[in-house]
Amino acid sequence: MNTYIIFGVLALIGIFTFISWNTKWNSNTPVIAKNKTELRNLEIQQEERDLKLIVTYDYGQKTKIITEKATAEIIKSTMKSINWNEFHIVQLEDKNADGYKALDVGGSLADDGLASGLVTDEDHILLVKPLESVDQMTEILLDFLKGEDVWRNKYEYK
Repeated sequence: MNTYIIFGVLALIGIFTFISWNTKWNSNTPVIAKNKTELRNLEIQQEERDLKLIVTYDYGQKTKIITEKATAEIIKSTMKSINWNEFHIVQLEDKNADGYKALDVGGSLADDGLASGLVTDEDHILLVKPLESVDQMTEILLDFLKGEDVWRNKYEYK
């Protein structure tokens, strides 16, 4: 009889311990998920850079600063608004970089062809594969906006 009471008490203690542990674990789950979300948002914020969007036209004679803080929407609308039958250069200048760093796309569909380059204090490199469309130029700018790692891993510049 005493053995049954001891096993019963131990079983109750075990059940209460398990319920207590399980409740604490379940109540911490949203906090963990929230922290992971906050951590991912922090990573995204660290990748965001302040990029100045500049358009140059009339073969370099005129320059217009579109925005000091480029977004994907601004880049897309700017690229769509340009008459690409005439020569233009669209440039994203990285204001957070040490020294000067800017990615540009440009040319014209009519005569000059399309190209892309990266200009730094030390170097000027060009996209190896020729560009064929405004959509490709827009994609390059958007990838550069996402982060230089995204851009460098996707395109070959020399």
